[in-house]
Amino acid sequence: MPENADYLSLLHTIFFTTTILFMILSFALVRRIARLRAKIDYFRTQINEQTKALSKKENPLKYLKPYESESSKSIIVSVDSHHKMTYVNDYAEEFFGFTRAEMIGKNVFQTIYAGENESDTSEHKNIIDQILTYPRMYLENESEATKKSGEKVWISWTNRIIYDEDNKPKEIRSVGFDITKRKQLEQQLCSLSSYDSVTQVYNRESFLQAGIKELKRAERYNRQMSLIIMRFDFFHTVQSDQEFSDEILKDTIDICEKSIRESDIIGRLNDIEFGIILPETPIENALFFAEQLKRKIQERNLNNKDFFINASFGVAEKTKNATIDTLLTKAFTALKANEKSSAQQKRKGVRK
Repeated sequence: MPENADYLSLLHTIFFTTTILFMILSFALVRRIARLRAKIDYFRTQINEQTKALSKKENPLKYLKPYESESSKSIIVSVDSHHKMTYVNDYAEEFFGFTRAEMIGKNVFQTIYAGENESDTSEHKNIIDQILTYPRMYLENESEATKKSGEKVWISWTNRIIYDEDNKPKEIRSVGFDITKRKQLEQQLCSLSSYDSVTQVYNRESFLQAGIKELKRAERYNRQMSLIIMRFDFFHTVQSDQEFSDEILKDTIDICEKSIRESDIIGRLNDIEFGIILPETPIENALFFAEQLKRKIQERNLNNKDFFINASFGVAEKTKNATIDTLLTKAFTALKANEKSSAQQKRKGVRK
C-alpha cells in the first residue's frame, strides 16, 4: 500500500506539473498570436493609408498639376485617341493664342496642328498614331505647330500614354518647350552648308547628292531624266567698264529659277558653271528648254544697256547604269562641242 500511495503521489505531481507547463505555453502562444495580429493590423493600416495617399494624388496627376507653377514656361496638353484635346494649361493658352474653350474638345488638327495642306495634316496624324501605337519609341519628339495667328513654331515634346481599364491607350499627355529659335539656327547652318552664298542655289556637293538621289529614283521606276550644264562664257560691257559681279550672276540665275519647274534642281558647280537636273524629261525636251532659257537670257540683255551676258549649254540624258559623274561628263562634252561650234560660226561671220 505505501508503494501505491507513492505511485499515485508521483502521478499527481506529474499531472500538476504538466498542467502548469501547458497553461504557461498556452498563455505564451496567445500573447504571440496577439502580437502577430497587432502587426498585421499595423501593416493593414499602413497599406490603407498609403492607398488613400495615392488615391489623393490621382486627381492632380490626371490634370498634370504637378508640372504647373506660376513661372512655368512648359506647354502642357492632353490629346485622346480620337485626336481631340482634353486638357491644356494656362501657358499653352498664352503661347498658342487659343482660349481653352477653343481647344478643349476640338480636333488637334483644327487648332495647334492645323496644316496648310492635306499632307501636313496627314504627317501630324501619323506622328500621333505612332505615339499611341509605339509609346516607348516616341517618349520624345519634335514637331512643327501653328499658333492662332498662323505663325509656325517648333515644339519639343515629352510624351507618356495613359491607359484605360482594358489596358488600351486612352490619351497622350505631353509636356512641350518652344525650340523655334534653335530650329531656325539649325536651318541657317544647314543653308550655309548646302547652298551657294551668292545665288542661293545648291552648292556643288548638295547638287551632286541631289543628282544621285534623283538618278536612283529614275532607275528604280524606269523614268527619263536629263541634265543640263550651263556656262556663262561671254561677258561684255556696252556703255560701262562694269566688271562681272555677284549681282549680275544672281540676277541671271533668278531668270533660270523662274523658268524651271518645282521638281527641277539647279546648283552651282564652280564660278561660272551651273547644273540643272530635269526629272521625267527626255533629251528632246531638255534641248528645247535650254534654247528657251538661252533666249530669255538674251532678252534680258536687250533690256539692259550696261552689260551683255551670254550662256552656253550642254545636255545629256540618263542611260542604263548611268551615274551622276557619267552624266556630267556627257553634258560637259556637249557643252564644249556647242562652244566650239559657236566659235566657228563667229569666225565665219567675221570672214564674211
